[in-house]
Amino acid sequence: MSKKSYGKLLSNMVRYNPNGIVVTYGDRNITWKELDERVNRLGNALRELGIAKGDHAIIMFHDCPEFFEANYALQKIGAIPIPMNFKFVAREIEYQVEKSDSILFIFEDQYMEVVEEALPRLGSIKNFICIKRGETKISDNFLEYEEMISKHPSTDPSVEVFGDDICTISFTGGTTGMPKGVVLTYDNFWKMAEFMFSDLLARLIADPRVDFKRMSGEPKSLIGKLLLKVMSLTIVRSMIGKMISSTMPKTFGTPIAPLLQRLTGGHSAFTNMPLFHMANYVMLIVGPITGSPPRCILRSMASFDPKEALEIIERERPHMVGFVPTQWKMVLDYPEFGKYDTTSVKMAMTGAGINPAKLKRRILESFPHSIIIDGFGQTEMTPVTSMRIDSSVDGLKDRAVGTPLTGVNVQIINENGEKAAPGEVGEICYQSDTVMREYYKDSEGTAKVMEGGWFHSGDLGYFDEDGDLMIVDRKKETISTGGEKVYPHEVEEILQSHPKVLHSCVIGVPDETWGKAVRAVVELVEGEKMNESELIDWCRDKMTGFKKPKTVVFVDNIPLNPVGKIRRADVKEKYGM
Repeated sequence: MSKKSYGKLLSNMVRYNPNGIVVTYGDRNITWKELDERVNRLGNALRELGIAKGDHAIIMFHDCPEFFEANYALQKIGAIPIPMNFKFVAREIEYQVEKSDSILFIFEDQYMEVVEEALPRLGSIKNFICIKRGETKISDNFLEYEEMISKHPSTDPSVEVFGDDICTISFTGGTTGMPKGVVLTYDNFWKMAEFMFSDLLARLIADPRVDFKRMSGEPKSLIGKLLLKVMSLTIVRSMIGKMISSTMPKTFGTPIAPLLQRLTGGHSAFTNMPLFHMANYVMLIVGPITGSPPRCILRSMASFDPKEALEIIERERPHMVGFVPTQWKMVLDYPEFGKYDTTSVKMAMTGAGINPAKLKRRILESFPHSIIIDGFGQTEMTPVTSMRIDSSVDGLKDRAVGTPLTGVNVQIINENGEKAAPGEVGEICYQSDTVMREYYKDSEGTAKVMEGGWFHSGDLGYFDEDGDLMIVDRKKETISTGGEKVYPHEVEEILQSHPKVLHSCVIGVPDETWGKAVRAVVELVEGEKMNESELIDWCRDKMTGFKKPKTVVFVDNIPLNPVGKIRRADVKEKYGM
């Protein structure tokens, strides 16, 4: 990292804003001072275990304060945290442990059963650390999280990490449908902090479409009215926006932002993308870089519940709220939505899926004091590449994700490998300091996506006449369902391991709640019989719930090409509605 070791950035938060709240979890408010003490104790415990700089460690938690503790403790000693989806079944756990070369596994006792099922095939793991919350018996071979923290000092481990050191390896789906480990450095996150936050503030100020009065209300004082009038002038907004964009990154790593946050009381965010997702994990890392992270409000339930979400908004009064499109729909559809006070929300954040204009209109109408901030990108880009701000129902567009961040160069490449003409659909390609270092231990896969010096995203899109990036579809057949990504090839392999299944083709079909629902089109072995519920039930312990087919269509023949590959386009055309 070009300015400060990451551990020192965390220490800065304690030094200049010790009583600032990092995390709110139920009735617990955890300060930077409290968090740092536990982080240091855990870091020292891990060093005593022999965990050293560069070692890989799995973190398998639902969104809870211990996720922050374990992640930061590993990074303070220079080890590499590898977040794992807490919904994984044993087969998926085994795959990620093997592909990541992890030697440490930290998890919660509520996942004990699935971890123990995978245990015989987790040979690389030297130590398991379990957080005991309930009555679950912990194996004598597992270490207990709180016991380790209590037995070690709170002195800072003081291990230097630098810009080109690996910050995390985040697993995502690759071109073959199987997850790949995306290697992201501290410099990647430093640059993302510069691009994302300076761009966001500059756009909020400079974009004439952003309605200040909508967020702040009508000023009551004469000075307030005068200030609003001055700030409504385009030239003034443009000048201030440019100044913020150029000067804000210079404050990173200095005491300025933590001290300012301490004086103002800071801001708060209630984001509902899981912390193991890069869409939310990025905030964990760039917060200390900027020196002014929002108070992070976490749900107590692992599964999303719109009633709980609305109760938290009313109780905690966050300034920013983030939901994936499916969650936004669930919140807005909640029958008693109107009885909750949501007036604190000034920024309605959305991402991890395309949010349609119809749903954005409902958000603006139902949260009348907020604007919408729509972020688009992918893990390999750390992850945001473009941003759109909407503060009025006028000008809403379907599949528009705004304009690229400063520092992210975008090129649309057509099927012939040439730069696409204006309005022509092609693959979206990027050049930026936020591009991942590589796919872990996959030089072939890395070379393929970095062909010609551009990162090939796999997304199809184009720039419209207003300069907005428009997303058409995934180049390969990824299915986005409720903010989660399903890769058909992985599901098909599992389905075809059933002795009665000859061929299967997994596609996404339109669904009002989930955006897309997973459908399996199946050809059975000749003479075999099976019904829909039987096959879905069989999938239950073989894949994460969101990957399971919601519907199954049985057909006599799945169309194949001359070399035996499924003609997916034909299947989608016939069975995709």
